[in-house]
Amino acid sequence: MTLSRNSARQRLVETGFLLGCFVEIPAPEIVEILGAAGLDFAVIDCEHGALNPETVAGMIRAAASSAIAPLVRVRENAPGAILEALDLGAVGLHIPQVGSPEQAAAAVRACRFAPAGQRGFNPFVRSASFGAAPVTDPDTLLVLHLEAGAAIASAEDILAVPGIDVAFVGPYDLSMSLGVAGEVLDPQVRQAVRAVGQAAARHGVTLGAFANTIEHAEVWLNEGVRYLAFGVDSNILFRAAGEIRRQVAGLRSAPG
Repeated sequence: MTLSRNSARQRLVETGFLLGCFVEIPAPEIVEILGAAGLDFAVIDCEHGALNPETVAGMIRAAASSAIAPLVRVRENAPGAILEALDLGAVGLHIPQVGSPEQAAAAVRACRFAPAGQRGFNPFVRSASFGAAPVTDPDTLLVLHLEAGAAIASAEDILAVPGIDVAFVGPYDLSMSLGVAGEVLDPQVRQAVRAVGQAAARHGVTLGAFANTIEHAEVWLNEGVRYLAFGVDSNILFRAAGEIRRQVAGLRSAPG
C-alpha cells in the first residue's frame, strides 16, 4: 500500500488556482485543520518556524488525512535542506531569497532528478513509500521567492531557467528592500509584483504572492496571482481570538 500524496502541482494544472497558508506552529493538527477547512496547501515553514525534521515529518503525514498538499519552505537554498524536505514527503518546496538565475538553477538542480537536476535518489525513503512506489519529478512543485529589489530586476533571467513552477513575491520583504517597510500596497511594491507577473507569463510560470488581509488578497488577485498564500497560522489564531474578545466585550457592555 502506497502513502497518500496530494499533488499541488497537478492541482494547479487542473484548477489554475491554489490557496494555502504558512504554518509555523509545530503541530500536525494545524495542517489537518487547514485541510479540513478546504485549503489546497500548507507551507511548513522551516525558515521562520522552530521546526526540526521529526516535526516536519509528522506535519507532512498529517496532510494525508485531510487532502491538503504539504509543501516546505526550506531554511536556505541548499541541496541538503532541499533533499531532506523532499525525502520526508513534501510535494513541493518554497525556496527563499532567490536573487539570480544562478540561484534559481541551483534550486532546480537540487530538487529534480537527472537529467534535469542532481537530486539524490533513494527509493526507500518516505517520499517513495519506503520502496513501495516510484518518486518522480513531475510531482514536485517548485516555488521560488523573489523578495528583494535585485530579484525583481533580474526576474526575466531568473524565470527563464527551466523547471520553475511558481514565482512567489514576498511583499513584506520586498517592501523592506524598497525602503517602504511594511507598506505592502505601496506603488513601488505593486509595480514590482506586476513586473514579476509579466515576466512569469512570458515564461509559462505561475505568479504567486502572500496576503495577510482580504484587501491585500484582492489586489494580488487582480494583478494575476494564481497561487495565494494567505496568512500565517499563528497570526490567524491571534486575530480570531482578538475578534472573539472584542465581540464578547461588546455583548457585556450592551444595555440590558
